[in-house]
Amino acid sequence: MIKEIVNALEHYLSTLENSRLKDATEYALLAGGKRIRPLLMLQVIEHYKLNPLNYVDAAISLELLHTYSLVHDDLPAMDDDTLRRGKPTLHIAFGEGLAILVGDGLLTDSFKQITNHPLLTDTQKIKMIDVLSSKTGSKGMVYGQVLDLASEKQSISIELLDQMYLFKTAYLLQASLMFGAIASNQIETLNLWEKLGYHLGIYFQIQDDILEHTSSPEVLGKSKTDDIREKPTYVSLIGLAESHKTLNYHEHQIEHYIHELNIEHSTITQSINEIKKRKA
Repeated sequence: MIKEIVNALEHYLSTLENSRLKDATEYALLAGGKRIRPLLMLQVIEHYKLNPLNYVDAAISLELLHTYSLVHDDLPAMDDDTLRRGKPTLHIAFGEGLAILVGDGLLTDSFKQITNHPLLTDTQKIKMIDVLSSKTGSKGMVYGQVLDLASEKQSISIELLDQMYLFKTAYLLQASLMFGAIASNQIETLNLWEKLGYHLGIYFQIQDDILEHTSSPEVLGKSKTDDIREKPTYVSLIGLAESHKTLNYHEHQIEHYIHELNIEHSTITQSINEIKKRKA
């Protein structure tokens, strides 16, 4: 389904006015990436025996919003990154002002991908918008970035680091899984998908911390700004061995919810296993 997700992103880009904004948005959206968030949504829909390809245009709302967050996180006022997915970051390639506007456009357009979808009912659209805004706004991902900025050059507790990772990463993964359940009219399962997304998100971030400690920027495809900006990580706070232990705990929890949701042999679990094996 990756090909269909990319095709939907290209169609979205074709609707934009020919301009530097379109060029910069295309640079950000088509730079690569695993497309894991829209993919997870579509795989949940597939699990519930609906045709996931009917919902690709709604699923890319998650990729638009995720890409907005990366563009803004990379800005000089934030992480000041120069490398993303092996390429110069957007503000390096197109300038800081245009990078801000690309992020603004992607954030706003992500909601339009939901409201314009012909198969979603009004109830489903409202629920998705509520989930997405809750998980990514001032009580979600944005607040996580505030915690991230405040943590630089600070010695913080592992509990606060977990909270930051919940807001910054786990929330959008939760939204991705929950979107699939909402589109499939499986509202009663939302709590289980949300819990799976929590452990998957924390696992992902601890894995990032370990990879940043053990890999090179060339392998990672991005700058190692945690060291440069003296940000706390699992490895810096509790060491590599304890980080692996906590990673294993969240892996066990992921397996628990995979069993609870009866998705052991699904494509969702295949994608989760790919995340576990990632090197960048």
